[in-house]
Amino acid sequence: MSEAFYWEIVRPIIARRLPQLLERHAAGLIGYGSDVLGHDDDLSTDHEWGARCHLWLQESDYQDYAGLLNQALDEELPMLFKGQPARFSLDDHHQVLVPYNGNRNIHHVAITTVKRHKHVQLGVQTPELSTLDWLVIPEQKLLEWTRGRIFTDPVEEITELRKVLSYFPDDIWRFKLKYAWNSLQPLYIARLADRRGDSFSARLAINRMAEKVVQLIFLYNRKYRPGTYKWISRELLQSSPLAERLAGQLESAVLEADVSRAVELIESVLNEVVDIHNKLGVTGPVEPQASVPLKRGMQSYSYDYIEQALLYSLPEELQHLEIPGAVDQFVTGDDLLIWADHYTKFKPVFQMKSDIERNGIGDMIV
Repeated sequence: MSEAFYWEIVRPIIARRLPQLLERHAAGLIGYGSDVLGHDDDLSTDHEWGARCHLWLQESDYQDYAGLLNQALDEELPMLFKGQPARFSLDDHHQVLVPYNGNRNIHHVAITTVKRHKHVQLGVQTPELSTLDWLVIPEQKLLEWTRGRIFTDPVEEITELRKVLSYFPDDIWRFKLKYAWNSLQPLYIARLADRRGDSFSARLAINRMAEKVVQLIFLYNRKYRPGTYKWISRELLQSSPLAERLAGQLESAVLEADVSRAVELIESVLNEVVDIHNKLGVTGPVEPQASVPLKRGMQSYSYDYIEQALLYSLPEELQHLEIPGAVDQFVTGDDLLIWADHYTKFKPVFQMKSDIERNGIGDMIV
């Protein structure tokens, strides 16, 4: 619908009002929204949904023409397109656009440039992404930039950037894999809590570990993980036939009443993920190892060996980082992960070295 809206309504306005831009802009729909992922349905139509698109001007045209183009669209875009909203109002309480309700009349065509868009949404101001950029940009933001559709791009600037963002560089991917395996260390706590009769703690541990395994499966499938729970299962099921089967086993673990059996199901999935690791040749071959005594028999396998193999496969720059994972692997707050204004603030965190020294008597004990 949005692509038809561009070709039938938006582009003719550009041709009439600012024909000099006709072959000097790109158009498409990327970014936030269930429509970008292709998951929109009747439940999606209450906000930020309707006939909309992005227009990317060239930097040299933005200052001269962005305001004029916005005015032209504001004057000519219809209220509806094919029976769906094309004009909107701002919901002041939630700060989102809703179908026009008699308040301020706003169109939903974003006029920007690739450079401005990249800065506002990703916090990147350089032509190429640095290691720190890749570590702080959440997968949800990368998912938004690489899905959706480009309708026209004679300049190919937005198309090239989407290719760059299509997936992590190999070293960043391995770094995230390392932390994903590390985060499975507490799996034994589920059985430990259950043995003590703390069933609620055991269930929370099972759910937490299942979520961590989901992150692993996304990584091994080289697919960006959604930042919102509502699309996790749908995106996981669509990532590969194997991921679909493993997701079914993880769901069985979450629903399993017997905690010990739930742990067995998770470990079974992890053993298959180890096979995937070896088939992909991510590192040298790795084999399952018995769990360490500290786990008190509550966990069958140790995954330290995979973490170590991944560590040794990394360049020194990543091996020596004091922060063990990417931002969206250890930060869970949506408010921090949605806006580039916030998640880019973590860049200095990766560069800081601890000034706490443990070289006195008793320091390692206290």
